[in-house]
Amino acid sequence: MSDKSHPLSTSALAKTLDKTTKQMFTELESLGWIKRVDDSWLLTSKGEFEGGTYRESAKFGRYIIWPSETVTHRALVSVDSHLLSFDYLATQLLLSDRTIVLLLQELGWIKAGRKGWLLTALGEAAGGFQRENRSTGIPYIMWREDVLDNSILTARVTSFQQGSEGKNDYLCCDGHNVTCEAERKIDNWLYLSGLLHAYRTGLPCEGDLDADFYLPQHQLYIEYWGKETPKSMLSAKIEKKEKFIKMGVDLIELNDEEVANLDEALPRMLLKYNIEV
Repeated sequence: MSDKSHPLSTSALAKTLDKTTKQMFTELESLGWIKRVDDSWLLTSKGEFEGGTYRESAKFGRYIIWPSETVTHRALVSVDSHLLSFDYLATQLLLSDRTIVLLLQELGWIKAGRKGWLLTALGEAAGGFQRENRSTGIPYIMWREDVLDNSILTARVTSFQQGSEGKNDYLCCDGHNVTCEAERKIDNWLYLSGLLHAYRTGLPCEGDLDADFYLPQHQLYIEYWGKETPKSMLSAKIEKKEKFIKMGVDLIELNDEEVANLDEALPRMLLKYNIEV
C-alpha cells in the first residue's frame, strides 16, 4: 500500500466502510493495527506495515491516517465488516451502550467473563459471533444485521422504552406496576443493574407511608421528586421527607434531570453508599 495521495483519517475510513467511528477503532485495535495508550491511539508495527502514518493538525493534534486503498483491505471487508457491535445496536435501538448490554444479558444472550463478554447458546442462535481482541485477548461479541429484526429483542426493547400503560400504572420489566414514566425508568434501571429493590414498601415508622423504592440489601431508599409526581401524592411525599430526616436513613432523591440521565447520575449517587454497578 504505497499510494497515499488521498489518505483517510480513521473516521473517514469508517464513513467510507459504512461503520461508526467507534466500531472502526474497535476493529483496527482487534486487528492489531492500533493500540490505546493513555488517551491516545497509536500505530503498532503491524499498523505501520499496513500503511498507517501520523498527521499533525493545529486543531486536532496528532492523528492516524490510512492510504485510500485501505477501504478494500480484505480484513476490513470480510464477513465481520457486516457484523454489528454493541454500540451500533444501541444507536439503532435508541438505547445507551450500557442498557443494550444489560438487556442482552437479561435475555440470556450474553454473560460477563473475567474480562469482556461471552456469548451463550441463546445468543449464538440469535445471531451472535464470539470474537477476541488479538492484542489483549479480551473477548467481545458481534451480531448479524438481522438481530435488529429479532422479535424477542424488539419486544424487550419496546417493553423497556414504552412499558405497558394501564389505567394509572406503567408495567416495568420486572413486573412492577408504577405510577409514572419516571418511576418506570428508575425501576427498569435498578432491575437491569441487578439491584434487588422493592416498590412502594411501607416505611418502618408510624403512619401509612411508603417509599418509592427500597434496596433492602443496602438499607437505602430512593425517592423521585419531579413534574410527574401526582399532585395527590405531594403532601405525602413532603411528610415522607420529614420522616426520612427523623429516622436518619440513607436516602437518594432524584429529580427530572437526573432521571433523564440515570446512567450517569445513579452510579455516582450509589457509590456514596459503597454500591458499585
